Amino acid sequence: MDYTDYMPIDYGNWVLGNSAREGVNIKKLKILNSKELKLWNASVSFQDSREDFGHGEIVTYFAIMLLNYYKGKREIVVPAAIMHDLGWHGIGINWKQFVASGGNSQDKKIRKPHQDKGVIIARELIEKTKDFKGYIEEICFIIKDHDTRENSTTLSGKIVWAADLLWRVTYPYFQNYLSGKSPEEILKITKETALEMKAPYNLRKIEKYIGRIELVNSMFFKFGNQAKKILFPEYKKELDFCVK
Repeated sequence: MDYTDYMPIDYGNWVLGNSAREGVNIKKLKILNSKELKLWNASVSFQDSREDFGHGEIVTYFAIMLLNYYKGKREIVVPAAIMHDLGWHGIGINWKQFVASGGNSQDKKIRKPHQDKGVIIARELIEKTKDFKGYIEEICFIIKDHDTRENSTTLSGKIVWAADLLWRVTYPYFQNYLSGKSPEEILKITKETALEMKAPYNLRKIEKYIGRIELVNSMFFKFGNQAKKILFPEYKKELDFCVK
């Protein structure tokens, strides 16, 4: 499949808010197989514990989309994406307040505890659902280092990493974290924290292409024609594609 055929998220039919925590959109799209759906349902009470509604399902969505272009192992990629942030449950940090107050969102000391706890929850859910047991070690390895990125990872791990970062170019992310900011501010923040990150957080060619398309898609959905003035001419190709 040619990655230039990628179609952006249709926000006109995308459900936002608490229902997204339950995976209403990915369920409607029917992109989860029966085992993945069972795992998702078992994980719902832990999803989006930073009140970043829709994060879990959008990362899972992007992970599945990226499997169209990379030969990652679905039995590892999708469970790891579903469960990557479950460890924020019960951590007790007000993430939005932390970031708004100027806290360093890339601080490994802040992020490490949720990774460690996430591994414990992931093991429990895999034991409970009785699926993906043969892949549990790599799934947990990915979860344990998906933010800190202190170790090299597999192709499946890189897909989960990219899917997690692509959340930052989406309309739900804008609404969750950047709702009061101007289009100019959002563009600057998104480029700095997603599209132009340095290794090991950098997006590869295909992921960056999707990221640019989704950035324009989100900006255009949020700001309409006002976004065109901000995005032109740097994102002219992506604008033409999304408007069409």
